[in-house]
Amino acid sequence: MTMTDIQIKARWDHAQAPTGKDATRGLLIDIIAPELPADEGNTERPPVNLALVIDRSGSMSGGPLEAAKEAAIGLANRLRDSDRLSVVVYGSDVTVVVDCARMDTTGRKSAVSAIQCIETSGMTNLSGGWLRGARCAANAMDEHGFKSGHVILLSDGCANEGECNPERLAELAGDLADRNVTTTCVGIGAHYSPLQLTAIAEAGQGELHQSSEPNEIVEVLSGEIGEQTQVVARKFMLHLQGPHAENARQLTHYRQPGNGNGARAGAGFGPIHIGTLIAGQTRHVALLLEFEADHLPEPMTLDYTISSNWQHPDTDTAHTATARTQLAIVPPNTFSEDTRDKAVAETIAELWLARQGYEAMLHNERGDFRQAGASFSVNEVAFDALVQDLDSSVSMLSRRDRMASRVQRNWDGMSKREAMALARKSMRSKPDFRRARKDADWADSQDS
Repeated sequence: MTMTDIQIKARWDHAQAPTGKDATRGLLIDIIAPELPADEGNTERPPVNLALVIDRSGSMSGGPLEAAKEAAIGLANRLRDSDRLSVVVYGSDVTVVVDCARMDTTGRKSAVSAIQCIETSGMTNLSGGWLRGARCAANAMDEHGFKSGHVILLSDGCANEGECNPERLAELAGDLADRNVTTTCVGIGAHYSPLQLTAIAEAGQGELHQSSEPNEIVEVLSGEIGEQTQVVARKFMLHLQGPHAENARQLTHYRQPGNGNGARAGAGFGPIHIGTLIAGQTRHVALLLEFEADHLPEPMTLDYTISSNWQHPDTDTAHTATARTQLAIVPPNTFSEDTRDKAVAETIAELWLARQGYEAMLHNERGDFRQAGASFSVNEVAFDALVQDLDSSVSMLSRRDRMASRVQRNWDGMSKREAMALARKSMRSKPDFRRARKDADWADSQDS
């Protein structure tokens, strides 16, 4: 595999727009990561540098902690001799039980023994445990030549010691990600703080997983280690250039600088920070471009360029790729609805609906029910227009309306955490590692 095997494709929901009229067009950008050859994926993969951070506060007693320990032992047994593993536990205090150990026979045996001895204790100093785990991963980079590190943070509760502010946690996670130390969060049960874990996962360029049952912790950690051995690119970014591109809106939910709608300058939109690409996965970015009638005074072809850049995961060398697409502006009498691509429109709509739901649930978690409802209502006209001729229109609008109603009143517990984790995966085109939830719909994860 070479880095040029990463493909960028762009498709419009409608390839034409009529002159002299306002128009809105959806643009779907596919980022297609190649499969790793068998020798790279199974025998010659680079070593990984992992730090597992486990909540051992009193609320983890019993099944949750035993499942976390089982998952940690399973992870240690799956790693190869050249891999490095750190395990940090936190309650009120923070303890490093495995410090950047090489997972050869001796290191693995020692790690398993240390993990088996973990017991519950204290409150929830989440930030202390997480940052200590990140330091272990960073030390492995400094001392053993790793180009990156990955922290997996498990918690079943709300941080009540150390740094607890989500905005500050996001700042810390972003600083670590800039230094190639990423963070994935695993929320366990019904009482962890989605705001705290989401802040860390988003800024930390990782994932947010929900674990409702002890066995799901094992499935999630197994999936995470699988992905860490299949990384084909890091710090992947996109930028759109072309006429009126500065008017674009991102309908997915990838990190952007400034106000969240991209750094707008001239005829450009972006950059959009996709983060890490995993072999064999396709990530989607959905944009909405709005044109006023005076933008389209005469027939023409609007040319757009999607430029991308990223780092090789093993060498940090920079790579780039470019894709191009066109939008035809035609006289009204030659405009054809046959150029409407309903499959593209449906994909864009699903991504956008997941973003609306995710943001609405974040507002609900903050107790701002009015703003939660507005996450849907402010997009109602544009969303209805996007889906009006789709076969799935009735079903999609029903899902939206049910969720819009749900987020405007108090909602706590497992179902909201399930819905948030699933919606975030949906809008980021990421799989759920839990077998029982593989095909679950985020909009169905709500109680009465």
